[in-house]
Amino acid sequence: MRVWIASTVPGQSFLPEEFWLGQEREIREELMPVAETWIVEEEGEIVAFIALLGHLIGGLFTHPDHQGKGHGRRLVAHAQRCSDLLLVEVFEANVRAIGFYRRCGFVEHERIVEEASGLPLLVMRLGHQGAT
Repeated sequence: MRVWIASTVPGQSFLPEEFWLGQEREIREELMPVAETWIVEEEGEIVAFIALLGHLIGGLFTHPDHQGKGHGRRLVAHAQRCSDLLLVEVFEANVRAIGFYRRCGFVEHERIVEEASGLPLLVMRLGHQGAT
């Protein structure tokens, strides 16, 4: 959760910090226990993780002090080896994350609205078009 909060609040400043802190309990108690999660450690400390909910990347976060080292790209590559289809939902306002996913090969799949915030999300897909 330390990595999540450290990277989410400054990286998604289009929503107030209170919004993210309000999501913490649900993420900790409901999503993380059912997600398939892989981590990156440096010197015994978790610095990045990816959490999969089936084909959906429920979260991919790298602590700001460790960004730019390829951890995110390696985690996506690992997830892709485990599944022939990956989906991710990204706030349209998060242009940095959208750019990252595009560089990893993701393409736009659809647009939806995120319920809690009312903001538009871009659903991106990596893998076979026919797979669902």
